Amino acid sequence: MERTVIFTPDAPWSPGGSSQAVAYDGLLYVSGQLPIDPATGQMLPRPLNPFFGGGDQAVGAQMNQCLRNLNAICLAARADLSKALKLTIYTPLLVESAGVIDRVYREFFTEAPPARSMIGANVLQGNALVQIDAIVPLS
Repeated sequence: MERTVIFTPDAPWSPGGSSQAVAYDGLLYVSGQLPIDPATGQMLPRPLNPFFGGGDQAVGAQMNQCLRNLNAICLAARADLSKALKLTIYTPLLVESAGVIDRVYREFFTEAPPARSMIGANVLQGNALVQIDAIVPLS
């Protein structure tokens, strides 16, 4: 079986030199996506202290950007993110932001959502509030 590295300029470069995704044996393994706008290379802003105002809005915006980045990588691999098998969501605000994360997740995956894990992380790269990776079947 052949291992294929996936790259698209429509999603940000993967931090730390990893591939955006790797296709293998009918599956696409997408690296953790940060809320970086690929057009500017900049991470979406976050409040100085998300525990005291503005956190929900920032988490929602960052969650949406992560999903857009995942979707762009899936499209480059001819895969469909809406058919994802598994997503893992990392956030330093697991308890405080679970409701917002759930809302955005349900808006994106309206039918037959994929399996999901949410993991509390002390700090994410770039001080992000959300990072998401995925496993998606190839079309």
